[in-house]
Amino acid sequence: MKPNCFEKRKHLFHIMVSIAVLLFNGQTYAQKPGMYVDGRYLYTNSGERVILKGFNAMIVYWDIHGNVNFPEMEKTGANTCRIFWNLAYPTPQPADLDLVLSNCIKYKMIPIICLWDATGKWDQLPTCVDYWCSPVISAILKKYEKNLLVNIANEPGDKAMGDAIFKEKYADIVKQMRTANIHTPLIIDADQYGRNADAVLDNGQYLLDQDPDHNLIFSWHLWDPKTWGTGTISEIERIINKAVEKNICFIVGEFGPCENCDKCPTSAINWEYLIEKAYKNDIGYLAWVWKWSDCHSVVSNSSGKYGTWANSTWGEKIAVSHPYSIKTTSVRPSNLQTGNENISSGSHSLVVYPNPSNREIFFDLTLTEQSEVEIKIVDTRGKDAHVLIQRTLVPGRVKLTWDPKKAGEAGSSGMYIFSAKIKNTKGIFSESGKLFSL
Repeated sequence: MKPNCFEKRKHLFHIMVSIAVLLFNGQTYAQKPGMYVDGRYLYTNSGERVILKGFNAMIVYWDIHGNVNFPEMEKTGANTCRIFWNLAYPTPQPADLDLVLSNCIKYKMIPIICLWDATGKWDQLPTCVDYWCSPVISAILKKYEKNLLVNIANEPGDKAMGDAIFKEKYADIVKQMRTANIHTPLIIDADQYGRNADAVLDNGQYLLDQDPDHNLIFSWHLWDPKTWGTGTISEIERIINKAVEKNICFIVGEFGPCENCDKCPTSAINWEYLIEKAYKNDIGYLAWVWKWSDCHSVVSNSSGKYGTWANSTWGEKIAVSHPYSIKTTSVRPSNLQTGNENISSGSHSLVVYPNPSNREIFFDLTLTEQSEVEIKIVDTRGKDAHVLIQRTLVPGRVKLTWDPKKAGEAGSSGMYIFSAKIKNTKGIFSESGKLFSL
């Protein structure tokens, strides 16, 4: 089912409120050093609400700085990437951490840096905390705290640890990290390999109360429908409803098309229901995994390129084509976009600004060779609001203007989608982006 008119208006209302806060109350929120949590929601330091939509990426093994994978993920419109980091192998250095965080932000995604060394191993949590709190690493986290989230450890605990142990351990960890001057939002995974959502939902408020910054996000990994029932419609319904009721910031940190690749039909996860339910309740979700060698991979493992969709319809649907896909629902915060949508290649560059805007929006196009150019703007229903240009242009620079207030019936405040198609001797380039008219 596609988002109905009410849901679109609801989602748009949240976007517009966040933008209004950003534009008119900037001084109120300027004192925040980085992103922060308030109730169920995550905000930028300037007060703009963010619903996390993106991918997990195991880049530490083959693309440690994200130079190859981040530009491809950016094309989906994802606003975040959960970065797989592992100390045991290949032993990344502090300089590697610095560069991977910088590159993720460069490609307009919020980095979620996460250590995998404690996966299923409750007793390895101190190893992760010692790493984060070491002076050299905490200094790097401080450098990027404006746009950074720290996932303390991936899936610690191979079983349900019990409320008392869970609360005591994480209350101590959070205080240690705050003492080490780490003030980013901290993400806490559920125990039992991330499956036991009740651990974070039942103990989340207590941990928030123990956190001097009150700045925590809680994560559920949606796996094992046959063993634990976590991928079933009934369990998805129960957990998301409970998260809303608890009024804590909650995300789905991992999910895929199924649990066991050799038995995918019998371990299928109701992921399409999940993303619709999550979207309608303003809960973020991170697909597993951008590039890998099994049935969970979104793109081809050999190339990792956008458009080389893997695993039948899973890769393409979750990335771009499903009504609740990453590309359809993700909204990047303004501080990552720096007010512009930039598209470039060896033959052209296109800068779209200001965005959001309460007046005209400009399309500044530079061509290095003769090109066929088509730029269209449509509303969220796909209805053509305006054909900005559709003709052959000579090399040079042209500045086009779109005024949504003069676009006829469709011209009004809200979200629009622009698509740009440029054809020349170097190829055919197609890109799209979101526009916000206030």
